[in-house]
Amino acid sequence: MKSYVKRVLGLLVSCLSLVILAGTPTEALQKSETVAIVNGTAITRARVHLHLQSQGLPQDQWAQWEDQALEQLIDRTLIQELLDSRKVSAPSATLDRQLALLEQALKGSETPEETLHKLGMTREQLQRELALPLAWKRYVRQVVTEPQITDYFEKHRAELDGTKRQVAQIFLKIPPDAPEEDVNAALGRLQLYRQQVVNGEQTFAQLAQAHSQAPSAAQGGDMGTFAFTGQMPAVIARQAFATPVEGLSQPFRSSFGVHLLQVTREVPGQLSLEDARREILDHFAEELWNQNVARLRKTARIVRP
Repeated sequence: MKSYVKRVLGLLVSCLSLVILAGTPTEALQKSETVAIVNGTAITRARVHLHLQSQGLPQDQWAQWEDQALEQLIDRTLIQELLDSRKVSAPSATLDRQLALLEQALKGSETPEETLHKLGMTREQLQRELALPLAWKRYVRQVVTEPQITDYFEKHRAELDGTKRQVAQIFLKIPPDAPEEDVNAALGRLQLYRQQVVNGEQTFAQLAQAHSQAPSAAQGGDMGTFAFTGQMPAVIARQAFATPVEGLSQPFRSSFGVHLLQVTREVPGQLSLEDARREILDHFAEELWNQNVARLRKTARIVRP
């Protein structure tokens, strides 16, 4: 849920701006039938479509994502109930600023209320959409303790303090829809190369030059140095930082193909716990969200008419 408040604000601005440009509501947004009732709270199809539009999906793709969007809105409804029961609300000053920013962004030929009406949305509903992530952020800060934050930082220091690792890879390209036997065959090839390195039969660089299908093959597979976040796909970064320095990963698959990594060195980072605090709280925000949703769904009265 990183930068969730800013993301929600941006998505709502984009969505409402589209309606201003269009001039009239789409047929889908006019549909107000109830598609789910969560502990007595109705979720309409209009709200589902608004959620889909706010995520930038074209209308011709809504049908295939409607079920997922509905589940996300059910989760949001359950979290809102939890926050209401704990009497946790969004900081009023922050919420007022967010609403003012949104209304400023929507100034044009019509009032924000007219634009919201086209979406089948009231100002109070918009306020609740903006308030939820703000209230959730406040809740997380209330329930996550300082020892939890410190413990998480110590256990994940290399991922959070700016540490960089120099990594080489052997990469074999496999299409995302490749048959399972092709994937297993490619993973088996990488396992064979790994064993050759372990046995001292060939070096990793030699094998990368001979077999890797990545641009780094000419450099013996060397991909340079990178931090845990922001530079490499998450699946590669996780494997790189889970592998001991001077060690080899196990072969693994990504959406690009299959990979074998060698971690050649580590450059220690200099960031402190305070530098990483926001990222740590983002981790707990997502973890607590998922835990609470799973718990609340077990007893929730969810009706899909």
